[in-house]
Amino acid sequence: MNQRQLSFGAVTTKTVWGIIIFNTLCFILQLSFKEITPLFALYTKDVFPFRIYTIFTYSLLHGSFSHLFFNMLSLYFFGGAVQLYLGTKRFFIIYIFSAIFGGLFSLLFTSGYWVVGASASIMGVLTAYAIYFPHTKVLLFFVIPLPVRHLIYLFMALSIYFSIFGGGGNIAHLAHLGGILFPIFYCNKLWRIRYWFDEIKYKIKRRKFKVMK
Repeated sequence: MNQRQLSFGAVTTKTVWGIIIFNTLCFILQLSFKEITPLFALYTKDVFPFRIYTIFTYSLLHGSFSHLFFNMLSLYFFGGAVQLYLGTKRFFIIYIFSAIFGGLFSLLFTSGYWVVGASASIMGVLTAYAIYFPHTKVLLFFVIPLPVRHLIYLFMALSIYFSIFGGGGNIAHLAHLGGILFPIFYCNKLWRIRYWFDEIKYKIKRRKFKVMK
């Protein structure tokens, strides 16, 4: 059944609140101990082999309170529904590996810069939400109703454009792109090559049947 509601509220869970609280505590630690940010942030010229852990730990840090607030606000609105639909284990797979993909993508075509923020994880959760609830509408800029799947297309296009041509402010667009692509890969089971080919074979066979009236 297609879902065509406008999303104002949020389905919250203890897991989502736990992630929000944990990220907030990490930010407080950043403010309290200045050495934490350079130790755990992702610096794209200094990752392998001794700082490989930063391809994930960067996602636990934030550059400002507004950075943290809007990431956690997005998680609050969309994370609970994704967790309840997929289960806690698969929700964490999406959250964690979206961050890792974001970190790895940040290493592409870069001259060396620092990356912090849970944005890749949030993009992963939002993309998973769009995959499973594609017709739900959200408010772009809190004003314009837009199907959530179209919002993902927009984010992806902007991430690719700014990654190639530059600009777009102090935003890690490649990290966003990696966060978007992982759930597309994971939720559509693209790693299961046999499943993928079986789906293609099924669609080919289905075309051979004529619709009976």
